[in-house]
Amino acid sequence: MTVSGNFSNNYPQNMAIEFQRPNHVLPFLSFVLSVLLLAACSSTPGIDTSGPIETREVLRLVAERNKAINAVEGYGTISIDSPEMSNSASISVKMLRPDSLQLDINGPFGVTVVRSLVTRSSFIFYDGFNNTVAEGPTTSENLRRVLRVGLEFEDILDIVSGAIRLPDESLASPEGFRDNDNYVLTWKDNAGSREYTVDLRYRAVRRYIRRDSTGDILEEVNYKDFRKRGQHHLPQVMSISRPASEESLSLVFQNQTVNDYPVQFSFTAPRSAKRVYF
Repeated sequence: MTVSGNFSNNYPQNMAIEFQRPNHVLPFLSFVLSVLLLAACSSTPGIDTSGPIETREVLRLVAERNKAINAVEGYGTISIDSPEMSNSASISVKMLRPDSLQLDINGPFGVTVVRSLVTRSSFIFYDGFNNTVAEGPTTSENLRRVLRVGLEFEDILDIVSGAIRLPDESLASPEGFRDNDNYVLTWKDNAGSREYTVDLRYRAVRRYIRRDSTGDILEEVNYKDFRKRGQHHLPQVMSISRPASEESLSLVFQNQTVNDYPVQFSFTAPRSAKRVYF
C-alpha cells in the first residue's frame, strides 16, 4: 500500500509511505550517520577578492550565502574505513528548508542499509541490518538515539546543505587572517579550538579542523573539486577523518542540484520490519 500526504505518525503499520514534501544501529552505522551529515556543501558565485577584507565582512558573506541555499539533492558513493569495517556504498540525500530531510544508503545489489525521513516535528528511520523501523517526535534526544549525533534538526539541515553556520561572533570573536583566496577563522575556548577555512571565491567553508586543549586534531573535514551546478558551485569530493578513533570517510558525488524545485520525498520499508516507537 502507498500513502501520499504529510509526514505524520497517524498511519497504519506495515505500509509504504510516500511524501510529496515535507533503534538499534550497528557501531559502524553510527559513525556513518554522524559524519555523512557533513557531506554536502554548496556555494554561491564568487566575489571580488582582490582587496582587503575584514573578519566581520567574511562572517556576513558566509551568512548571506547560507540563506540562499534552500534545497539540495545529490547522489554518489560513500566509502568508510574504521576498525569495524572498510567498505563503500551508494548514497542519496535530499534536503528542503525549513522542514524536510531524506537520506538513503544502499549496499551491493541495491540492498538498503539506511533509509530515513525527518521533518521538524517527526521522523521515521529504517535500519536494513536489523529490519527495524523507528519513529517518533523530532527532538535532540531522539535524533541522538537514531542518528547517534548530538545535533538539533536545524543544525543537520545546515550541514547537509553546506550552509554551515559559523559560531556567533557576539559570543566570542574569532581570530582571522587572509591567505590568498582563503580566509581562516579560529574560535578558541578552554576545550580547544575550531578552525574554519572559508573560500572567498564561493563564500564556502572548504576546511574545518577541531582540536582539543592540547592542540591535537580531533576531526578534520575537507571539501574539494568545486564545480558549477546551475547558479552555484558545489564540491564533488568530501573527506573526513577522526585520528583518535582511526575513522575516515570519503564521499564522491556523481551529481548534485541546488534549489531545483519541486523536491519530492518518499519513504518505504518492508512490511516485515519491526516497529519501534520513541
